[in-house]
Formats: sequence, C-alpha cells, structure tokens
Amino acid sequence: MGVQVKRAKPGVILAAIVFVLGVSDRAWAWGPAMHVGIADSVLAHLAILPAALAALLRHHRVDYLFGNVAADVVFAKRWSRIKQFCHHWSTAFCLLDDAEDDRARAFAYGYLSHLAADTVAHGKYVPRQVVVSGCSVNYGHFYWELRADALQSRWTRRRLRRVLLADHSRHHQALSCLITDTFLPYSLNRILFDRMQGLAAQPTLQGPLDAWNRHSRWRMSSELLDDYRAECLQRVFAVLTEGARSAVTHEDPNGTSTLMQLQVRRREFRRLRREGLPVTRRVAEVARGFDPIVGMQPGEGRLPPRTPADTRLAVAAG
Repeated sequence: MGVQVKRAKPGVILAAIVFVLGVSDRAWAWGPAMHVGIADSVLAHLAILPAALAALLRHHRVDYLFGNVAADVVFAKRWSRIKQFCHHWSTAFCLLDDAEDDRARAFAYGYLSHLAADTVAHGKYVPRQVVVSGCSVNYGHFYWELRADALQSRWTRRRLRRVLLADHSRHHQALSCLITDTFLPYSLNRILFDRMQGLAAQPTLQGPLDAWNRHSRWRMSSELLDDYRAECLQRVFAVLTEGARSAVTHEDPNGTSTLMQLQVRRREFRRLRREGLPVTRRVAEVARGFDPIVGMQPGEGRLPPRTPADTRLAVAAG
C-alpha cells in the first residue's frame, strides 16, 4: 500500500518537520518536493534521452518519481554500520543491475537521478548558502535545504502526494535487500520515511512555508534556486545517458569533504575578523566557487532554468 497522507494543522506539520530534521544526523539533501520538481522536469524533456530510455520513463513515470525520493529512506545514518549506504552510487547501480522488469528499472533510474541532484545540493548549494549567511554548517545544512523545499509550488506538492499514494512495496522490498546493517531496521526506517514524506506532501503546508520565506532573516532568491535546479537537471541527464561512465558519478552525493571544508573556511573567516582584516571580499570569493553553472543550452548538456512551459509539459505528461 502507499503512504497514508492525512490532513493535519499546518503549524503542527511545519513544527514536526523542523523537529525531525533538526534532531536527525543530517537533513535531506534536496527535500522531497524539490526532488519531485526536478524529476518532473526530466519527464517534460524526455526527447533529450535515448528513445528506449525515454519510453521506459514515460510509461513508468510514477516508479521513476518515487525513486527520486526513496533514496532518503534511511535515518540515523551516522550510527549505521555502513554509513550513508543509501546515498552510495553503488546502491543505485545495484538496483539497476538487479532490476527484473521495466518498473524496477524506472525506479532505479529515479534513484540515480536523486543522487545526481544531491551532488549539487551538497556540493554547491548548501556550501554557498552557509558561506553567505554565516550560519553553522550543521544548522545551515538543515535550514537551507528546507528553505529550498519551501519554494516548491503547490502543484509539485500535490504531485508528490499522488506519487506517495501508489503502492511501492516492491521497491521497498528491493531496497531492504540492499540496505542492511543500519542502526534502525528497515521496517522502522520505512515507517519514519512514510511519515516524513506524507508531512512534506501536505497541501496545507504551503501557507506556513510561504510565511516563513517572507519573514526569514535571509532572503532566498528563486532565480538562484532555478539556476541550481537547472544544474541538477544537467547532471541528471548526464547520469541517465552515460550511466557509470558519467563524471558525475565520481562526485559524492553526500558532499562529505565539501561540508568538512566549510568548517575550515569558517575558522578562516573568524581569524580575519579577530585580526581586524576585511572579510567580505574573501566570503564573496569563496561563495563564487559554489555558484551554479549557467549559460549552457540543452544541446550542450544543460537545461535552462524552469519556465512555465516545463509545468505545462509535466501536466500533459502526468
């Protein structure tokens, strides 16, 4: 059976998400709504992909969309025997190799797409936002990823809701055979995952999230987020087209080393301030190193930022 998505008061929903993410070992990379939005843009531009793969994803779009959120199924990763196993490229490629039918293959391609998008979230977006805001790495990791998810549309949240209502038992069974030796048993991870995804899909969540964006101390540029989203699409298409040969698969979806380097940069900024030296230029210089890549066209391996046409195409496809 699918996730039981029940209505709840919006304030309670937002508080629950903030609490669970705040006490976990890490936040999502992109949140579920962001991942579904990226996946919908992939489905709206299937002509970029090889014909056979495009047909596969077109016919099994719900399985593909679910794969784009299922990679976040494990909680308490830092206490698991195999740390962050669900976010390894090897897990995604094992799912693809073991797939026995087209539904399983579509799910595995969704899982790969999730990891490709996370290389941008953890390798570029979160580091940049932590640098420019000056917040701690742990808090910034949680805060900026939730802010990105908060900017997703009501339509995307409804799309996520419909995906979660489908029966994904077969995909959970495949994951439970691969993701082992975790701190929490897979059955409990699945319960937590279902609850969190269900909360994120609540249509009543949009109001509190919109208010949070309006009154937040730090401005979140939708244009900047669109550029990061476009780079996610570039990387997703590279992995879908090239598979393990893609250079993207050499990047860490967890961004472990990049996030550790942020601690070094923060110490550098504190030292400059203590010595009375200008720090603004250095902060801007470091932040530019994490800026999204812009200016390429679809034929050059990169999609432009989201346009209203993307949404119309996605609606027509779904």
